[in-house]
Amino acid sequence: MSHELAPSVAEFHKGDLTVRVVGGFFGILPFVASWAPTTDLDAASLAAATRLNAPELAGRIRTRAEQLARAEGPQAALAAFDFLDKGDKGIAIFSGLRTAYKTVRGQEGALEMDPQQAADAGLKAIGISWAAWKLFPGSAAEKVRALTNTEAGRALLAWYTAADLVLPFADNLASGGTAAITAMISGQAAENAKRLAAVAGGEVEQATGMLSSLMGTFEAGLGQAAAYAEPLAAYVQTQVPNIFGTADKVTGVVATGVDALASYRLIGASLVAEVCLGEAARQVKSEAEAEAAEAQRVAVEKAAKEKADAEAAAARAKAEAEAAAAARAAAEAAEKAAAEARLKASAVRDDYSLSAPVAADSLKNNPIKYTKSAEIEARTAAPPAKAGCMGCGAGLVLFAIAGIGTIAGMYLA
Repeated sequence: MSHELAPSVAEFHKGDLTVRVVGGFFGILPFVASWAPTTDLDAASLAAATRLNAPELAGRIRTRAEQLARAEGPQAALAAFDFLDKGDKGIAIFSGLRTAYKTVRGQEGALEMDPQQAADAGLKAIGISWAAWKLFPGSAAEKVRALTNTEAGRALLAWYTAADLVLPFADNLASGGTAAITAMISGQAAENAKRLAAVAGGEVEQATGMLSSLMGTFEAGLGQAAAYAEPLAAYVQTQVPNIFGTADKVTGVVATGVDALASYRLIGASLVAEVCLGEAARQVKSEAEAEAAEAQRVAVEKAAKEKADAEAAAARAKAEAEAAAAARAAAEAAEKAAAEARLKASAVRDDYSLSAPVAADSLKNNPIKYTKSAEIEARTAAPPAKAGCMGCGAGLVLFAIAGIGTIAGMYLA
């Protein structure tokens, strides 16, 4: 039979009889007074995530806790706690509530159930041992430490010692102390292991060995709870009848296995939830940290790539700019050379024929040799002299003018 975690814890509610009676007991025992059962897996998951300062992980923690609860160990523990509330076939579950109620009322036969109570207490002790063996990893000593390090584990031990040892065996405690009770439990271990085999199968030997490791814890818890025997008995006398409705119903509920208080299912389901939620929170936190580290690594790589791409783009842009500048410079140089060529070409005058083409800037070193062209000679040649006396007359006139000039010069002198 599979035991799902969420329904196992949701089976109980604040006003249930079991919750009220267990809460009443724990209100008297100061070392577990603050404990409250887990009845809402969502709320418990959120609380676990909040303790990690990561409430956003609540959903993942719940899912992982439910997965972990389906493993063999938690399933075996849930089965064991269910068995402890119902008992094996033909054997009723006896609670200290019945004996305590009759003892406080002074009724006869208050101690007549001692043998059955002893057998039942021994069965519950080995059942708790087997549940702890299956639920926690490590050696027997490590399993005991793990059990006592959980809030629900301490509540489980407190309920067992108070309800199933202190109340029904108050007279034994008064006369023989805690050793008498633990000796009784140890002496019945072998027989109770056979009864436990109904759910433990071939692992009863491990449960018996685990019981030996837990005996010291049981004894310590018994001594701690024994100091509150009287207020616990008073609570049973005054409050339990009101909780159940009538005094007669107290005896009826306790005497029938099916209708007994589901205290071990209540506390046991909370224990399994606490263990699975704790492991789920540890795993999810580790995964979230790994994911964050991976995301950071990817972000760093992305930033580095973007930086490299930007630098490469900048280098390409620079190279392109330099190439463009070089192209412009080359074009400007070519244009300048062309302009200079045009300028040099313009230095060759149209009205002279060079005997040899020479660059304009080398004229001072290479004098130009040129000749007048035929057209220029034609324009500059003196007109031909006219024939006849007209030519002679012109000559006389010129001669006369020259002579007049000479005479004038002499006179003026």
